[in-house]
Amino acid sequence: MMIGITKFIAKAGRWLLLAACLASAAPAFAQTAVGRAPTVSEPQGLNLGSTSFFDGFSGPPGWSYLSEVRYSTADSIKNADGSTNSAFRHPRVDSFTWVNHLAYASPWQLAGGTLGFNVIVPLTWLHGSFDQPGASLSGGGTALGDVTFGPQLQYAPILGSSGQPLFVQRFEFDVIAPTGQYKHNADLNQSSGYFSLNPYWAASLFPLPKVEISWRLHYLYNFKNHDPAASYPLAFDNQPVSDTQAGQAAWINFTTSYALTPTLHVGINGYFFRQLADNRINGTSVAGREQVLGIGPGLFWQMSGNRALWLNAYTETAVRNRTRNSLVVQAQIATPF
Repeated sequence: MMIGITKFIAKAGRWLLLAACLASAAPAFAQTAVGRAPTVSEPQGLNLGSTSFFDGFSGPPGWSYLSEVRYSTADSIKNADGSTNSAFRHPRVDSFTWVNHLAYASPWQLAGGTLGFNVIVPLTWLHGSFDQPGASLSGGGTALGDVTFGPQLQYAPILGSSGQPLFVQRFEFDVIAPTGQYKHNADLNQSSGYFSLNPYWAASLFPLPKVEISWRLHYLYNFKNHDPAASYPLAFDNQPVSDTQAGQAAWINFTTSYALTPTLHVGINGYFFRQLADNRINGTSVAGREQVLGIGPGLFWQMSGNRALWLNAYTETAVRNRTRNSLVVQAQIATPF
């Protein structure tokens, strides 16, 4: 069975969300007698586009190590209407992430599927530059990001009359834990500073002999951050800030590929993220829901020894309330042992 990618959750570009709604661009960040309202953003550890072709499959029984390297560069920060935030002059935000993913497929069965478990640890380098005069963000450097972990149920593929897979799926329930670097006086951190729940459904469909279609549908629930970080004094409605909470969200990673050879596939991959509920500061809703669409080419190579390689690239559009990555490139390799 082909090794499918299981999960690469941590993603360096997600820290850019902190820049999306600065004080100079949104009413919620108005200066008060005490300070400014905090930035509220979705967690850094989201795998927008980090999963790709044949996503409905997981690794063979036993242990697998999956490694991803990912580079992204952003050159604009978008407002709620999709326009460029003029508070920043020539922003440039670069990130590089090395993701280490350890997966285990057990011999145990539950609800008709095979039980497994995943742990994902990212190491992230961040760098931002902003021309002056203009707004800027503090923070960056190299540090560990938030750990993601959770159980999964992998179902056996449904086979056609010729023995080829027609459909395969997997369910996983992940937790994103705030274990990464979190400096309380910085705007840019590798950690979100709060816990999140992130269940998903991944599947692959084979409508034609050489055609594959895969998707991964996520739901995201974020808990409160009781110590929001910022490089400036925080206040909301002239009151001290006790907590913030990013709104619920959903997104889908999607791919389709064509087999040039039995082991080499090329195609298109993408992702669409949409925040479903408003953020909250001290329990009060504030405007500024995030959205992004990313799309680009990709390649899958089934290597010898049950190893697999994915190469993907993306550019982003339809961006709201966050930074826009003009380019994202990544390479992923899965190795069973």
